[in-house]
Amino acid sequence: MMTGMILMVIAGCLVALARWRWGVLAAVAVALLQDPLRKVIPGTPAYLVLASVPIWLCALGSAGFSGQLRIDRFFANFPRLGLWMKIFAAYLVIPAAISATYGRNSWMITLLGAFVYATMFLMLVAGWQYPGRSAPVQRFLVIYACMGSLLLIGGPLEALGDQTIRPFLGTEMLGHVWVTHRTGEAVYMLSGLFRSPDVMGWHASLVFMIGVILAFRAKGAARWVWMAVAVWGVLNIWLCGRRKMLAMIPVFLGCYGLFVFRFNQVRKFLSAAATAVLILGLGWHFISSLFYSEAVERFYLTAFSEAQDQVQRHGIDSVVGTFNQAGFWGYGLGMSQQGVHNIPDVETPRLWQESGPSKLVAELGVPGHLLFLILGAVLFITAYQVVRLGPGKDSFHWTAGIFAILAANVTSSVVSAQIFGDPLVAFLLAFLAGMLLSGARRTGPGPGEAEAVP
Repeated sequence: MMTGMILMVIAGCLVALARWRWGVLAAVAVALLQDPLRKVIPGTPAYLVLASVPIWLCALGSAGFSGQLRIDRFFANFPRLGLWMKIFAAYLVIPAAISATYGRNSWMITLLGAFVYATMFLMLVAGWQYPGRSAPVQRFLVIYACMGSLLLIGGPLEALGDQTIRPFLGTEMLGHVWVTHRTGEAVYMLSGLFRSPDVMGWHASLVFMIGVILAFRAKGAARWVWMAVAVWGVLNIWLCGRRKMLAMIPVFLGCYGLFVFRFNQVRKFLSAAATAVLILGLGWHFISSLFYSEAVERFYLTAFSEAQDQVQRHGIDSVVGTFNQAGFWGYGLGMSQQGVHNIPDVETPRLWQESGPSKLVAELGVPGHLLFLILGAVLFITAYQVVRLGPGKDSFHWTAGIFAILAANVTSSVVSAQIFGDPLVAFLLAFLAGMLLSGARRTGPGPGEAEAVP
């Protein structure tokens, strides 16, 4: 099985070097397949989580060598966003110096942090360059939705107690079982073919959101197909048992619905709202018929009843606690990255942060946290301006949809940002953000040209 994994990575790298756009899809495919394969490899080595990283890097390298990763052109088209990116990058020198001198071999953590930030930026630019006549955004979304839906089959199989592929299901092969007793009863969280309920839940939510986007713009039988994909995502969100994944549904639908209402006719908004209600209604029908549990329902309802307390604890109190612990400048670049504990013989601080805001303060300090918030605000303002260019164009549904996907993920990160330590999640979200910004391109001039968005 390990040989098969290695051959799969090599094949993905070759595809990426030949055609970088297909290489991105190859990286996504390998990242989806690495979890079930890891479970049946002796020792279930943690480093296999990084199996797709070489393919991502080959795709970026191929795009760069072919002259299609134009950072200068990106900055020229988005001058305000580019300015704040440069300011943020310049500031990273300070936390890099702090983590590099923190203790024994801590420089390796500095390199990890620099790699993550640099790669996410390059994936953003690659996403901006991705769309073209031969590589439409819709094709990327369709292929991901098909691959993600196929891997989600593990959730229902685990819930039904299937034994034919048992070694690939759940987390028992990884040495632990996910369960919570928050409501006084045991609620078991399922992971299916993925390595954790968080990972399965995130992919289920993304499959749901993409299914909704494609259903809104499809007609005839195709609309029903994509509605079924969205219902499939809802079903797996229920099975994963992770409240933050469920919470992304109303944020996504609310954000997307507001765009449709603001920039389209009322008739289209009513049609979109009816489609969303039908998807959720069908999803609940299948859940209640096949996998209903009062304990799970009570647990999920706490996501809304405890929302204010969760935001207070993770979004505010944890930030204050991190500041008291790590100080004004934080622990340094890379210190709050996922998987740091797997680096051998490295001295690190004792970290407990889970939410996005507290992780940022721990890693970048107060100034870095503020700069990151400003950069994020500028990015969202720029993305909103791109969506405003879309009404009346074919690009509107996917620019508005990707904006809503990002908004849902950012909202979720306020309470918990652990899932964003997954390379696929981090790189794919950056890539999607770049594809959203590509909606500013003119339809007339040649490929690569775009309107400047301040």
